[in-house]
Amino acid sequence: MQNSLYWVTLLHQQRVIGCGRVVGDGGLCFYVQDIIVLPAYQGQGLGRRVMDKVMLYLQANAHPGGFVGLMAARGAAGFYLKYGFIERPTPDYGPGMILFWK
Repeated sequence: MQNSLYWVTLLHQQRVIGCGRVVGDGGLCFYVQDIIVLPAYQGQGLGRRVMDKVMLYLQANAHPGGFVGLMAARGAAGFYLKYGFIERPTPDYGPGMILFWK
């Protein structure tokens, strides 16, 4: 967490039950990472609360022309579409890519 630009956690009885964070350069390049809610607490709007806080951070800190990326878990893209993210590939943007460093 120490190298994250922003993070938020949800606690229930002093136990972390959800979290989210943002990494990047703090100006033009941001990456939404680890939007997670424990299965026992899902379906209660808690992921939305985490993402709402992340979006407030981005609204206050991202500059025009900046980039906000993320990798949605299988079946979760609809959640992020509500926040204005688009699915890739599109005719204008190539496929999302990942490198697993060894």
